[in-house]
Amino acid sequence: MKKTKLIADVDFDFSLLAIASQMKEYKLAWMINQDLGIRLVKQPDEIFHFLGDEQLCISNYLYQTEHSKLRLVFNRSKEETASNQFLIPELKQFDYLMLVEGFESSMVIAEVRETLKRINGVQMVNLMEIDQLKTRENLIF
Repeated sequence: MKKTKLIADVDFDFSLLAIASQMKEYKLAWMINQDLGIRLVKQPDEIFHFLGDEQLCISNYLYQTEHSKLRLVFNRSKEETASNQFLIPELKQFDYLMLVEGFESSMVIAEVRETLKRINGVQMVNLMEIDQLKTRENLIF
């Protein structure tokens, strides 16, 4: 029997900041809210189902305006029974991911990055190239 393959071209129209921090997610979200003057709000956990009954339960926070969106995502699964515990395994040295969508200027991204770097308890913030990530499809939700 001939197999048919669906090939979907996904446009990743957001910037990705990877954050290394040992802070609890709610504390980091609160500090980001204070320093950026926004209101990240806890969203229901995202559950990703994979083949073989594997799943990831990912905590996330969202700030949304009419034309932009900022999402703070915990890179590690809340369930420790998962064999693959990371949303993006190639970024396992980073604890959080921030998806910045709708901000046209790269200057805004640089400003957000610099603000995050100044937060006490944040060790590192890197702007990542999404096209170079193997598991970039996990960022679609």
